[in-house]
Amino acid sequence: MTLIITEISEYGIAMVADRALTETFRFRSGREYAKTLDGVHKLQPIPSLEAGISMWGRATFPTSGGEAPLDLWLRDFIHDNSSLTSLDDFAEKLTNELKLSLGGTRDLMGFHIAGYVDSQGRKMPTVYHVRNNDGPYGQLRIHDFVKGHDFPPRDIRSGETFELRNGDFGPYALLSETIKRVGPTLQQVSGLAIPYPSLEGRLSYQAAWIRFISDIYDSSRALRTIGTSVIRLGIAPDGRIKAYQL
Repeated sequence: MTLIITEISEYGIAMVADRALTETFRFRSGREYAKTLDGVHKLQPIPSLEAGISMWGRATFPTSGGEAPLDLWLRDFIHDNSSLTSLDDFAEKLTNELKLSLGGTRDLMGFHIAGYVDSQGRKMPTVYHVRNNDGPYGQLRIHDFVKGHDFPPRDIRSGETFELRNGDFGPYALLSETIKRVGPTLQQVSGLAIPYPSLEGRLSYQAAWIRFISDIYDSSRALRTIGTSVIRLGIAPDGRIKAYQL
């Protein structure tokens, strides 16, 4: 599985993703074994648009040479569409390509596309979620791929945050909401600003959650389907990519 998080705050856009790939193998004995590998580029920059894109769900894409790793296909897609001049055009092109090549898939999958766009004479954040499913955690229903515009361009107020999380996000959603409620008390007791009020602080905070959820899985003797290795991408309010760390 996967855990990807995209957050908008007054400090910018913070995108994080784990790097794990879980594969299940079935043998002639009838037994199945799962193995989790590390190193998948689930979050990548879109340099021509100063934006980021992360992915969750299905791990491969059909090509003329067979099934290719989805992160490599995505890298190629970004390169081939470097002439596009807007995030909306990029999201539309991606949606159409997914419909054409994977329209019949029963595998859940989606992509977060985030960046700043010119609106009303200034830079404003926006997030698309191109996906083939909707519904509450654990009850997702599959449909055709759609270009969801989950956060249309607008100003974000001081202290306000918008968050989009996908993949195996159930435990994260429950635990992080609890921390938000006790956050002021935690800061009073510890004397720490959690997270520190900056884009770097938001990136570190969200990356810490991915590692924590991975450790929670391990502590319950469950397979680490969410990896401890985290990719970070930060986009500042001026629209420029300020951080991209593997």
